[in-house]
Parts: sequence; C-alpha cells; structure tokens
Amino acid sequence: MRMASAVLCLLSILIAACPTIAAELGRSFDSYRDLHRDTQYGSVLFNEGSIRLRESRSKKRFREIVGSGEIRLPSQEGYCFVINHYDSPNGKNGSDQKYRAKISKEFADGRTTEEPLERTFSPTDELVSANLPDLCVAGIVNASKVTIAFSSDDGYFDRTIFFSLK
Repeated sequence: MRMASAVLCLLSILIAACPTIAAELGRSFDSYRDLHRDTQYGSVLFNEGSIRLRESRSKKRFREIVGSGEIRLPSQEGYCFVINHYDSPNGKNGSDQKYRAKISKEFADGRTTEEPLERTFSPTDELVSANLPDLCVAGIVNASKVTIAFSSDDGYFDRTIFFSLK
C-alpha cells in the first residue's frame, strides 16, 4: 500500500509538471532535396523569414515542425509553411490531391476570423521538386493568436498548430 501511494504521488507530480501538448521546431533545411529526403511525406515545415508566397517559393529556410499543438515562432510580419509532398506512401504520385487549411485568428479586441483555404497538389517522386503545397498567413496586425488546422484528402497532412503573437 505504501508503494502504491508513493507511485501515485510521483505520477501526480509528473502529470502536473508536464506542459500541454506542444509542437516544436526541429531540423533545418536549405534545399528541396534535403527537405524531401530527410522528412516524411506530409511533414509541415515553417519557412523562416518568409511572409508572402513569392518569398516562400524563393527562400529556403525550412524548419521542420515536430508534433501538433502550440509552437513558438519568431516574431515576423507574416508566416509561411510548406508541406513535404515527396514519395506518397499510398502510391498516388502524380495524381491530383487536395489539401486544406483553416486559418483562425484571435485579435486583441476580442474579434475572431476564420479563413478556409483549399488547393490542389500532386505528390511527386522528384526529389528536388519546388512545387510544394504551401500557405502563408498575413493580416496579423493586432492578432494575439493564430491557429492553423491542416488536412488533406489522403490524411497525411492532418494536424493543428497554433502560436501566440506578441
């Protein structure tokens, strides 16, 4: 009985000390080849420093996002993300698929907005493909929190991340 009490006490301390589920920035990549080769199909990556699609498609400062949940990102005027579309595990390379994102923004004055996004992409077997599924979040002046719920027809892109803005 004494052992069970000690275990329960230890377990409650560990649970209380654990943060909520969180995502984190992982490895960095500066080429499409490395991004595709070294991350799994469906991996979501933050393109650090990019705030618009045209920048996201030319800059290659990718940081892998590991997990789902809250993530800490550097302060920027906007945020761009790409998704690894190399080597589909279900063998659908070259066939059109859809990916979606619901971008929710909470503002300091209590307003909230939701922006649905749906685009087509083709999984590829080309290791250096630059045609990654991507999205950028803009219009964040006075926003306090951004949530992005990713999904796709094949289910490999499904995850949600959120980040607070200072």
